[in-house]
Amino acid sequence: MKLGLWLRGARPKTLPLGLAPVIAAVMTMWQTVFAGVYGGSYDHRPCPVFGGRPPYPVGDYGRCLTAPGWYIAVASLCAGVAIFLQIAANFANDYSDGKRGVDSGRGIGGASIVDGELGMRGSSPADSAHRARVKARSRAQSQYQSQIPSRPAKEPIGSGVGASRLQAPSRLVASGVAPKKVLAAAGISAALACVCGLAIIMLTGHWWLAALGLACIVAGWFYVGGEHPYGYHGWGEASAFVFFGLIAACGTAYALSDTVPYLIIWVGIAQGLLAVAVLSVNNLRDVDDDAAHGKRTWMVRMGERRGRRFAEAMVIVPVLMLAGEFVARVPWQHVQGMAQDACGTNDAGRIVCNYAPALRAQYLFYASGALLAVTCVLCLCAVLAIQRRNHRAALPLCSFLSLAVAFAFGTLHLIAM
Repeated sequence: MKLGLWLRGARPKTLPLGLAPVIAAVMTMWQTVFAGVYGGSYDHRPCPVFGGRPPYPVGDYGRCLTAPGWYIAVASLCAGVAIFLQIAANFANDYSDGKRGVDSGRGIGGASIVDGELGMRGSSPADSAHRARVKARSRAQSQYQSQIPSRPAKEPIGSGVGASRLQAPSRLVASGVAPKKVLAAAGISAALACVCGLAIIMLTGHWWLAALGLACIVAGWFYVGGEHPYGYHGWGEASAFVFFGLIAACGTAYALSDTVPYLIIWVGIAQGLLAVAVLSVNNLRDVDDDAAHGKRTWMVRMGERRGRRFAEAMVIVPVLMLAGEFVARVPWQHVQGMAQDACGTNDAGRIVCNYAPALRAQYLFYASGALLAVTCVLCLCAVLAIQRRNHRAALPLCSFLSLAVAFAFGTLHLIAM
């Protein structure tokens, strides 16, 4: 059960948010790198670059940049950085909120280190003092919630403070895990992300990426950590948009190609909006508790009704962006053009046909259309779940919608290869 508790503490349902922009950038940049200006080939080994690459087209710049093995290695390392950084941020949030008592009552089965007396044996004076502080905050929270007017009877089942508590997942510190262990887990995850990041730097020669990685670590910690966490002052949603959208997508694209085309910015915006949607659903679930603990998220500032509409918009807009990209690129015309150009005359004057590229483009077109349909279905289900205040279902739906959008964007841009 303890292993399962640690796995839940990593919040696996939110991990697609970090992976999705990397996937979208990797698939989108494939054509630019292998069929674009660099002119690399498939028949050579990847070559690590130390101290920076020479300016294009001097030397073997294109050959190093477009080696398939090199491309896959850097892409995998980018995914590792995204996943480990997100896990580190999740553990750090668990540690900080647990120390503040925000997660009281979110232990296993709704228990906590205060309510269920978990982890009492062998506790230190510091732990006892921590439990006393949490207990005091819990008492203040209960007094605050007792003053909240009861909701109208017409509200559907699944709304209200008690229902939100039932939908809220368990947290490590609230379940009795020592805060120091949770903090150590966050540090180990951050260290693994740093290892992947250093490997990317050695393969690309872009040493300034270390500063970007450090900024991500600092942002993850001070979201709810430190004396003045910015997540408590309404900056969490903006941070999610920047780091889980623009930085993740644009950083991956630059590591792979030394360029950030407008398509990547477009994809990064879509992924960032979905990250904001997931955070909004999470904050809608905790809106009463956040207000009681002085956490001024956008949902607390907007109020539940307007916050719910905002979350729905953050789900719908990225799907509309995907649909607009699908229509603008007219992939069906590209497939038809490849089929018409499949036959030609060779040096001997004979007509030779090669339908393989056209068939590949046709299959990719079918896949992109199917993924577009999947995103529409997931979008509809997520919006309905948000409207019905079913946060337990809405959060993973929004999270997996980000993956579907990423694969749909990537598959659409692979058609033109």
